[in-house]
Amino acid sequence: MQRYYVRVGALGEIHLAEGDSSLAPGRRVIVRTARGVELGSIASPLRRFTGDLTGTAKHQTAHVLRPTTPQDELLLKRLERHKRRAVEACRAALAASGSSATLLDVDQIFDGGTLVMHFLGDADEQAEAVTAQVVEQYESVVRSRHFAKVLQDGCGPGCGTAEAAGCGDAGGCSQCALAGSCASRAT
Repeated sequence: MQRYYVRVGALGEIHLAEGDSSLAPGRRVIVRTARGVELGSIASPLRRFTGDLTGTAKHQTAHVLRPTTPQDELLLKRLERHKRRAVEACRAALAASGSSATLLDVDQIFDGGTLVMHFLGDADEQAEAVTAQVVEQYESVVRSRHFAKVLQDGCGPGCGTAEAAGCGDAGGCSQCALAGSCASRAT
């Protein structure tokens, strides 16, 4: 098991992470954090660490699920477009409402259904109402049950396992959002 420092989110939070493969600094990866499945970037390998990352109190921990695939990158571009629209809509709505809150940036969880808003200072009641409305609009555009299911489960039952070789419908693993992580492709 390899250990890394992984940069995650708009604010560049550093997490300690474990993963199965050897990854170079700068490599974009899909990681599971306490917030969910997110995009990360390998900051550096972790050297001279012999302990277990679970229960590490001083640092945030994560698990590297896999390097990003070309399908992930296409999905991330789509999600980024929707995120930019949500940020612009939120900033415009905050200004129109007279709120003094300043939206810095937004983290988008890879499932497409979660936005984490980062404000400069505390968000007032107006800001909370505005962001709730913007998040609701964003979720209705980006997240559907099918979209979330494909991200979570892949192209069919057992996706990502050796037992599911060629799973799903036309195209099998080659058309799957999780194709790069399928165990059946490695055999």
